[in-house]
This record gives sequence, structure tokens and C-alpha cells, in this order.
Amino acid sequence: MFRRKDGKWCGKWKDASGKYRYLYRKTKAEAKTALRQALRDRDDNIVPADKLTLDDALDQWLDDMRDSVSLRTWTNRESLVRIHVKSHSVGSRKLCKLSPEHLRSFYREKLVTLSPSTVGRLHDVIKKACNEQVHEYKRLRSNPANDVKPPKNHTRDMDVLKPEQLTRLLETVRGSRYEGIIVLGAVCALRIGEALSLRYEDIDLDAGTISIRRTLWKGKTYPPKTPSSRRTLALPQTGLDALRRHCKKHDNPTTGFMFQTSNGNPIAHEAFWRWGWKSALRDAGLDERLHYHDLRHCAASLLLNQNVPVPIVSRYLGHANPSVTLKVYAHIIDGTSGTAALAMDEALSKHPRPSHLRAL
Repeated sequence: MFRRKDGKWCGKWKDASGKYRYLYRKTKAEAKTALRQALRDRDDNIVPADKLTLDDALDQWLDDMRDSVSLRTWTNRESLVRIHVKSHSVGSRKLCKLSPEHLRSFYREKLVTLSPSTVGRLHDVIKKACNEQVHEYKRLRSNPANDVKPPKNHTRDMDVLKPEQLTRLLETVRGSRYEGIIVLGAVCALRIGEALSLRYEDIDLDAGTISIRRTLWKGKTYPPKTPSSRRTLALPQTGLDALRRHCKKHDNPTTGFMFQTSNGNPIAHEAFWRWGWKSALRDAGLDERLHYHDLRHCAASLLLNQNVPVPIVSRYLGHANPSVTLKVYAHIIDGTSGTAALAMDEALSKHPRPSHLRAL
């Protein structure tokens, strides 16, 4: 360490890659402190990336995760980064100079136009990208996002239909074009993409089972959300009867999409939402703000309140593990898919069919 002619103190050292580096401070004490930190980084095999920006770190993180998540997940995260980070000055800030206050300021600005949940997702991707630079690439000693609290997320209350409401909905759609889709969401807890992507090859009416092998997104089919989402379920009698009616109406085909348009393509999410879901809610006298995914919540609630063990419910839902089920449904837990199917039938059989409702 030495003092330059301009009065600044200079520290010189070799980094973990063997490259000579220099630092400059106004006082000798400041230079010593900075040099000690630089030597600790070298000893920990941290190679500074002076030109690496937050945008660069996010790009690398997205590239590294591309093959480990579903296309839908990757696309959602990529668009979040592209639209909200890369268009902001925080994205061009050098990672080695990124501070918690920079992130807090960024989040405060985004909260003017974005929901807390969206800003929370922004924080999550930034934190993960910086963690990768700390632990995988050794370009950062610490993660500035660790010292920032994401905005509190005011989540939408989970809408869980009462059993009598669910029974009314199922009776309303009985015999309609969209009966099978709605029944499968209600009694098998299928996600909308899983239901719309079903093929006749996926069902065994004799065995009373249905196999989830793919999901539909933006008109194309993809592998399920997670490996555990690929599952075979025993159909509750309610679901089995609905699928038998559907197959009989279409002359019992053995191949092709179960819920298809006139050209053989699967029904699109938007078409189902407009012509099937909204009209079914309206005719059943239910809140039209309900989501199809609320059927899944309803199914899980019924099973848990019928004392079906959480691990069985988790497999029925296709969750990655029971902890996911506990996290989502902890507030309703009071204490084999075949067991789940029987419990579903038992839950619904306690509520008689209303006689005044007509089919769509």
C-alpha cells in the first residue's frame, strides 16, 4: 500500500484469478479496511466482476434455470425481468455497487403502479439471481437483497364453495358441453390446463381412473407443472358418471382431445372462461368473480375436512410435497387417491340434488 501524489492511498493485490487489482481511498485507514476485505474475498475464491450489472446477473440466472423449470414458469419470470427491471436504471447498476437502499427505492417506485404481490415476485427473482452470483460464481461476498424486506402481500382470500353450492354448480352443468371440465376441477382438483389437455387415451372408464400427463398453455401442450403433477387418480363416482355421459354423447371415441373444438384442437382457456365457466356460475346463482382454480381449493378443503391424510391429498392435488399442501391449506385443516375419491363422493352425497335447476 502506498500514497499517490494526489494524496490518495492505493492498495494493490492479486485477486483469486491471479489478476493484479488496485483500490483507492482518501485515508490510509480506509484503504487498509478495503484491502483487508479484498484479501478476504481472494482467500474465499471470490473473483470480482467489476462490469457485471444486475441485468447481466438476471440474464445468467434465467439462462441457467431454463431447463429446470416449465416453459410457462420460465416465460413468466423472463417477462417480469424484461418489462420491469431492464427498463429501469437499477438494471444497469453494477452488481458490486448495488445496495439494499437501491432496491428499496426501486420497490417503492414500482409499488405506485404494481401490486405488492408483483413487486414481491420482482424481489424474489432479484434475490435468487444475486444468490447465484454469491454461491455459484463467487462474484459477490453478500447478497444486497437479503437485507431488504419485500412489500407485504395482501393476497386474495381463498374462495371455497360450500358443499351445497358445489352440488348446485355440478347439477347446473349436468349434460352441458362443459360438464366434464367443471366436474374434473371440482372433484379431482385438476388445474384448468390439465383438464383442457386431457385426451381420451388418458381415461379408463372400466377401471375408473384418469391419468394427468400434460397441461395446456397458449394453445400448446407441455409436460405437467412438476414431476408430481404427473399422476393417475381414481375417479369419484361423480366424475366417472360425468365422463361416461361425455363419451357417450361423442360416440365413445378412443383418441383425440376430450374437450375439443370442431377442428379437433383443445378448447382454449379464453373460450371456456367466456362460454362455459361464466355462464355456469351465472345459471347456478354463484358469484361470477369465482375462478376455475377455486374448484381446486374447494376439492382440497372437502377432502381435508373429511380427514383424508395430508400426504394423500397432496398426491391427489399433484403438489410437489405435502409441505406445499400444508402451506396453502393450513387454515382449513382440522385435524390413496381411492380414499380421496370416496371421501369426495361422501361429502357431496350429503347434499340432495336441487330439483328446480335446469342443465345448460
